[in-house]
Amino acid sequence: MEERSPKEAALAALRTWRDFTNDRDPLVTAAARAGASQAEIIEASGLAKGTVRTILNSPPEDTNVTTTTTDPLAGHHHSHLVRVDREGSYRKFVFRPFTGEEPEPESGDNIYAVHRTTLGPELAQELTDEYREAHRKWQIARFKTALRPLAKEATPLWNAYVTAKAAMEETFAAFDTTPDNRWKSQTLKLSRAHDAAWEAAVNWDNHAERMAALADEHLAGVCVTSALIQEAAAEAGVDSTNWVIEYSAEVYRSSSMAGVHDGVRRLIDRHKKELKAGGMLRTD
Repeated sequence: MEERSPKEAALAALRTWRDFTNDRDPLVTAAARAGASQAEIIEASGLAKGTVRTILNSPPEDTNVTTTTTDPLAGHHHSHLVRVDREGSYRKFVFRPFTGEEPEPESGDNIYAVHRTTLGPELAQELTDEYREAHRKWQIARFKTALRPLAKEATPLWNAYVTAKAAMEETFAAFDTTPDNRWKSQTLKLSRAHDAAWEAAVNWDNHAERMAALADEHLAGVCVTSALIQEAAAEAGVDSTNWVIEYSAEVYRSSSMAGVHDGVRRLIDRHKKELKAGGMLRTD
C-alpha cells in the first residue's frame, strides 16, 4: 500500500471524528499541524468554517511536551509526548491521541543500547520506557481503527444469534404444552429452529474470529483482553457488552469448543436426547 504523507494521514483520521466525537478538536489541530489548509480541514471534517476557526484559535491543551533547557531528554522525546507525570519512582507518560495512521514508533527495544553511553543507563531506560508506551498506544489506536467497521457489522450478527437461540429454546419448551396429535408438526418446527440457531451461531463465530484475528495482527506484545475489544467497539458507538469473542483467532482454529456454536450444538443434542426419551423421535 502506498505510504501516505503526514498531511494525508491527518486528513484521513479527521474524516473519522464522528465515530470518536471526543477526538474532533485534537484531530482538527493535528491536521493543521500536518500542513492542511482550513479549506482542506473543512472539506475532510464537514465542520462549519467558524467551528474550525474556533478550534484552531483555542489555546492548546496538552499538545506539546513540556520541556526546559534542563530536560536531559530534550530532543529525544517521541513527537506525541505531552509530559511525564512523576510520583516517586513511578512515571506516567502522557501522549496526545494517536490515530494509528502515524509512522510506527520505535518499540523501544533498541533505544537503550543506542543511548546508554550518551545518556547514561537511567535516562536511557526512561527513554526506552517512553517509546515502549508510545508504541503500545499506537498499536491500540491502529487496532481500534481497523476494528471499527467489523464492530459495526457485528451487531446484527450477534442479535441474529441471540434471537435464533432464544427461538430454538422456546420451540423446545413448547413441547410441554403441545397436544399429542401436534408432536410431528412441533418436531418439524424445532428442527428448523435448530438449523437457524446453528447457522446464526456459526455466522457469529466466523465474524468474531475475524475480530480476534485483528487483535492478533495489531496487538502483538500488548496484553489483550476481551475488555479491550469491547472498549474499541464502544468507541465506535457499538454496545458489545454480551459479545462472546475468544482472545485469539488461534483459539477458534485449534478448538472445536471455541465460540458460541459449541454451546448451541450441545443444546441441540440435549433436545434430541430428551425427545427420543419421550418417544417423539426415533432412536435408531
